[in-house]
Amino acid sequence: MLARQHYKRLRFYWQGRANGGAGMTDGIDLDLAALGLVERFERLGSGVCFRITRAGEQELAAEKAREVERRRPHHTLAGRVAQWLRDQGRVTWENIELLVDLETGGRQAIRPDVFSMAATYDEKRINPCVHEVKVSRADFLADVARPQKRAGYAKVAEVVYYAAPAGVIEAAEVPTACGLVIELEPGEFEVMKRPKKQPVALTTHHFMNLILKPGTLTAAW
Repeated sequence: MLARQHYKRLRFYWQGRANGGAGMTDGIDLDLAALGLVERFERLGSGVCFRITRAGEQELAAEKAREVERRRPHHTLAGRVAQWLRDQGRVTWENIELLVDLETGGRQAIRPDVFSMAATYDEKRINPCVHEVKVSRADFLADVARPQKRAGYAKVAEVVYYAAPAGVIEAAEVPTACGLVIELEPGEFEVMKRPKKQPVALTTHHFMNLILKPGTLTAAW
């Protein structure tokens, strides 16, 4: 069975970036070559190299489809969270990438599962909010171990929530400043823990990014 590093190497070869010479290959290449997913060839001045085969392309495509299927519960839950927020009169963005400045210099890219704001022209009342969706305890525990990710969210959101199916996360496990929303039934949510609110000021870059990737708002009839 192929591991993550095998597919990473296959993607590397599929992108045509292989330029390793003799003596620079490893066990990953051996595994892939034995399965017929890559093939050896010689390049003038580079020695022995590898390139992806047709079978390798098919396996890479199949793994992409499997990954989409694995992530389907996460995406569908994020969609229901977003709809729940829109029903409350908020504008939502799913999986949008925003950049935040680091204290040490440079920028960090963050990609909240659901980012939302109140539908208002009053800048002081837009209440930017992040909902981080988790469908398994392993995913939640891995996320809790990444404080830098939450620190990034805190630069664009007044409040940060975890959102999960009932029984996955206990309120006492949620980081102090974050809140918790659980799904009791499909589309039916309950706030189990309120987050700590903090003031934030979105930058022109953030607003331009949100404008260029329009959010979704439930129309009032």
